[in-house]
Amino acid sequence: MKIGWISSSLPYLPCRGGFRIAGANLIQRLSRRHTIDLISLLRDDDASHTGWIDKYCGSVVTIPLPNQGLAGRAANFVSAYTAGKQLSCRSELQAAVSQGFQSKKWDVLHVEGGFVAGAAPTELPVAKVLSVHDAEVLRAQEMLHCQLSFGQRIRYTVRRYTEPRYERLVYPRFERCVMVAERDCEFNRKLVPGARFTVIPNGIDAEYYRPVEVEKEEQTLVFHGHLAYPPNVRAALEFANDVFPLMRTQLPGAVFHLVGAAPAPEIRALASQPGVRLTADLPDLRAALCAARVYVCPVRFGTGMKNKILEAMALGLPIVAYPGAVTGIDCVAGKHLQVAQDAKEFAAQALALLRAPEQAQRMAQAGQQLVEEKYSWESRAAAYEQLYEQVIEERRAARNGRSRVERQVSV
Repeated sequence: MKIGWISSSLPYLPCRGGFRIAGANLIQRLSRRHTIDLISLLRDDDASHTGWIDKYCGSVVTIPLPNQGLAGRAANFVSAYTAGKQLSCRSELQAAVSQGFQSKKWDVLHVEGGFVAGAAPTELPVAKVLSVHDAEVLRAQEMLHCQLSFGQRIRYTVRRYTEPRYERLVYPRFERCVMVAERDCEFNRKLVPGARFTVIPNGIDAEYYRPVEVEKEEQTLVFHGHLAYPPNVRAALEFANDVFPLMRTQLPGAVFHLVGAAPAPEIRALASQPGVRLTADLPDLRAALCAARVYVCPVRFGTGMKNKILEAMALGLPIVAYPGAVTGIDCVAGKHLQVAQDAKEFAAQALALLRAPEQAQRMAQAGQQLVEEKYSWESRAAAYEQLYEQVIEERRAARNGRSRVERQVSV
């Protein structure tokens, strides 16, 4: 199969960010059986990582995302809202896609991200799949529950009310729109009834996320993630201020270890509290996570799937989480992890796992098995292959049906 792949940011590993991680893992595995031609926007320091993706693609075309002035951003916003067409990089992207389609004869076009979906030439006669991961309107609603700066609050408020129109204009241009969680999918089916949605959950590199042999810290609980992302910030603050003190009254030596990138000022301030430790910007988080006895995920808000849960399971950690942290993951409370409803229950369940290592180990093993059986990236790639074949066949059948009608009319 020949696959044209358009990405809103360069896929490479190791990296941060769901679109890069998902795209890189899928391309890495799909390239073993298919030819992939990548066209990607370049953001941040993407240009320094092109060497990684070159190994897996038949061709790579990159387009730097320009810094737009106020007038350019305003024009782009108006065009996206009124016509579902992004102006930023539009001409370069359309030229690259049209040229690639003509020369490579793609069987399917995979578009990664809603932004490039509004700039790509979707009128091309080829089956098209759009991967948007999360429901953006739902994400905006969830983010507004978190502590945000004034600018962030304005941005998510605007997105909450303008994104629906954009999605109703753009998403129906594709044969399928892929989400990673059923909750997001159901939300978007109601929001954009003219589009066809399906769910393919994220995966995890189970070969990379294997338990690391380190000395265990007997009373340590760990949480990791991007520590400036508002839902993670709120989760860390809530655990440190509401849950952890309840635990310390019964287990004075307990340690709450925060591990992650770019900690916000309020996260750095937590490190001054008794029992709280912060480790920032590690190149490899596995040893720091595996040193803990229990993984805690007090995330209440957000969309899609929480990859941090899959990572903790793969690393063999028993987990306590709030319901919002396990959305989209096919797990069973009490078997694969513990799910708490409030701070008191969270503290009690975490303490129970610390005090019952055999029970914690059984739960950790069940979580590992779940990840290995259902969330490998190879299985995710196979799901996309099946979807590609389905939309290609649907498009072929529709074309043949039109041809028969046209012949009957001409007769």
